[in-house]
Amino acid sequence: MANEMLPILKAAAQVPGLLKEVYGDLAKPGVAQVGKALSTVLGLGNTVLWPLVLLNERAKIALEKNLEKYRAQLDYVPLDKVSEVPPEVGVPVAEKLTYVTDEQLSDLYVNLLARASTFDSAHTAHPSFVNVINNLSPDEALLLKEIKGDIPFLEARMKKKGANEWRTIGPLLTGLETKAKLTFPQNIVVYFSNFEGLGLVNIRHDIFLVSPTGLYEELEKIYRTTCEAVPHDKDIYELTFERGKIEITQFGHLFITACLTKLK
Repeated sequence: MANEMLPILKAAAQVPGLLKEVYGDLAKPGVAQVGKALSTVLGLGNTVLWPLVLLNERAKIALEKNLEKYRAQLDYVPLDKVSEVPPEVGVPVAEKLTYVTDEQLSDLYVNLLARASTFDSAHTAHPSFVNVINNLSPDEALLLKEIKGDIPFLEARMKKKGANEWRTIGPLLTGLETKAKLTFPQNIVVYFSNFEGLGLVNIRHDIFLVSPTGLYEELEKIYRTTCEAVPHDKDIYELTFERGKIEITQFGHLFITACLTKLK
């Protein structure tokens, strides 16, 4: 039965018929660009199942919404500037578009697919970025939007007076949890550890930012009261703050360009 269905599904997944099913009107702005960009992707991998996906209401809503966001970005790209998406990027992203409903994560996938769709931006769409997005939570996608450059951080310590002994009570105080509307702000240290594991950032305890001035003083204002409230013997221990920075790697800069910014 599966062998009999395969030719039918492949026929249904042909570009014009499938795009008409999704967009309703092939003359709609941007649809021609979508058709050209995805011409080498449709019919490969799980895209062959898109006609069946469209029969499932929840999956249909997810796919149509994500493809509409994709069309809106390509709408402004001249057709002769549109390139065919490499299957290494297009096939795994197309699979995600059928079920990813979180706005933060779907934006990353759509932005990456759009970048892979033009001659001018395709060089930024590295295939490994798909795997990076696969390993991000919605909170982490939100947090990445707050990263504009190197990030100052403090490590709060309870240090034993007169000795080189301490215990860390705040390992990575960046202040970003006060800016990004995170669902689990208490996980921010885990999030940055994940970013580092994915190659997006380096967490540096050995160097810190010297410009602009006042960055670390502002962070101390945010955290000092909370850190001083940690139970400790004030005759033995004192609160200290060590300075560091989180630097974006070259890989991270390219990821931010490809996945966090829309085509212009």
